[in-house]
Amino acid sequence: MTGDTGNTGDTGISGVLETLRRSITDGEHHVRQQIEADMGAQFGRYVEIGLALREACERRDWHDTVIGRLKPYRRMIIGDLPAGVQRHGLLPPWSPQQRAQMGHRRLEQIPDSELEQWLIDDGRLIYGEFKPQELHNYFTVIAPYLKPGSAMIDLGSGLGKVVLSAALALPFATCTGVELLPYRHAMAQQRCDALLAAGAAALAALPSLPARDTPLPLPYGMQADAAHLLDLRQRVRFIHGDLFDADVSQAGLVFMYSTCFAPLMERIGDKLARELPQGCLVSTTTFPLNHPGLREVAQFQSGTVAWTTVFLYERSGALADLPPAPSAYMYEPPADRWEQAVRQQLAALTA
Repeated sequence: MTGDTGNTGDTGISGVLETLRRSITDGEHHVRQQIEADMGAQFGRYVEIGLALREACERRDWHDTVIGRLKPYRRMIIGDLPAGVQRHGLLPPWSPQQRAQMGHRRLEQIPDSELEQWLIDDGRLIYGEFKPQELHNYFTVIAPYLKPGSAMIDLGSGLGKVVLSAALALPFATCTGVELLPYRHAMAQQRCDALLAAGAAALAALPSLPARDTPLPLPYGMQADAAHLLDLRQRVRFIHGDLFDADVSQAGLVFMYSTCFAPLMERIGDKLARELPQGCLVSTTTFPLNHPGLREVAQFQSGTVAWTTVFLYERSGALADLPPAPSAYMYEPPADRWEQAVRQQLAALTA
């Protein structure tokens, strides 16, 4: 990983560790798999509403309607026009005729409450991750706060880069990724299987298998032993599911690349405060967690660790009689500027 100083010339177990760490690739430019309506009720509703909105975006005579419907919820949109309706979005390429045959509603038949929830879901499906240098920076600053032997959970784990990297570089007992989109979960599992196979082959190629208690220096100034690699298969897992259903009761660190979670931060903060053990660490990107049960430990401004701000919290305090969490404040672009930008993007869609 960029910025590391591992001994890549080591042919022992330290060399195996470094080889595996450097084999983990980015997922930022992976091929996005389109969502289909048969993926379940949640995704079926996402497809129906998204296609209705996209149909309206692609008709010039409906642009005023689109702007009028979206303007009250512009704080929930990452950027200006929702990602799902743009050409790089995850919606299937169904025609209005196909939608009609499915019994799908048109935009004017969809109530505001469902459109608002669709915008929240659309933001959750945007893919983002730390770049290699940013992940190295993150591990560097987070390491002094970690308790060796604790459990790490990544909520919204995407293709698994953070989970796999953390399992190798840091002394966690277990590392778990929770991902909502089926294709991303499947890709993370495939990447994990490939890493485990490569690790088994590299260990088998050693002159002799190291004893479990053989010292193994880890990056970022931490220590482990050979069991850290020998037990890698038991220490890493990926779960296909919703972050709000995830069991975080045994976590030592909850990681979230939360830049696209703006409308969810208040709800996420309340879940974590009520379900995490005392002393558990939580890190977020871009958006803070404003909950009295989560004490801010550190804040790394944009440009220091990553392109965006990174927040670190600790679960602290009694839950009984906690005051209500303060309202989540999300950036809301000025209406005039937002409308001008959306009209330009809508014009490009219909060009």
